[in-house]
Amino acid sequence: MANLKDRFTELIHMEWGEFVKLEKDKGASVDDGVLCSLIRICADTDDIAAIKLAFDRVDGLLETPVEIKVPKFYTRYIKAKEIEPGQKQIEAAESSKKEKASSYDPATAKLRETLSEMRSLPQDVVRIVRLYKKHIDEDKKRPTDHDPMVKSVIVANLLRNVKRGRYKAIELVFDQIDGKLTRTITLLGGNDVYVDDYTTLVAPAHAVKDEAGHYIAENEVMTAQWLRGFANSQKGLEALAEGLDDE
Repeated sequence: MANLKDRFTELIHMEWGEFVKLEKDKGASVDDGVLCSLIRICADTDDIAAIKLAFDRVDGLLETPVEIKVPKFYTRYIKAKEIEPGQKQIEAAESSKKEKASSYDPATAKLRETLSEMRSLPQDVVRIVRLYKKHIDEDKKRPTDHDPMVKSVIVANLLRNVKRGRYKAIELVFDQIDGKLTRTITLLGGNDVYVDDYTTLVAPAHAVKDEAGHYIAENEVMTAQWLRGFANSQKGLEALAEGLDDE
């Protein structure tokens, strides 16, 4: 027996008319009954949590990127008046930006892809999809030339709630299109460490001038050593875990 996710994926690829028939089928399985109920909620209500559940189950949970800010170690060259000659950067020729043709495949696209495709269409597509759905819901026997797919109906209802100003719907669209916001964890106060060098007269090629006019350059070796020490520190790992748990 297929798991619920696989069966749910099958159902979102159905045309709405097929879904309505399945929804009314007394011989349908319990699994289909559960999934039909979820689809109906996603298609008809402002329950954004249910729509999010549909996205999560079909397309998978979105990853939350985490940026960990650690102190960097810099050397400040007090006496340096110049920097070492560096390798000249080779400028790559700018490639002409061409708009890529849509790779959307209605037969295989899931909810996230359908949302990405629908957002590029005129706003009236939401009203049109929901109008066809309404015709099918109200007159199951009447044939129609336009039978939207279940996934299109779900996405259209999500966008309808966006247009109505539902904050959670807007947030869900942002997350599905742009990804979740990056969580930033700052360790050790995030304060960089500067060590003054009074003997070197020529700074490294990657050095830049600070506000005081001194050349500074990151000491990547020291930064890497600090990270290794932090990774091997029980207290450091506890601080990182605390930062991840902190809402």
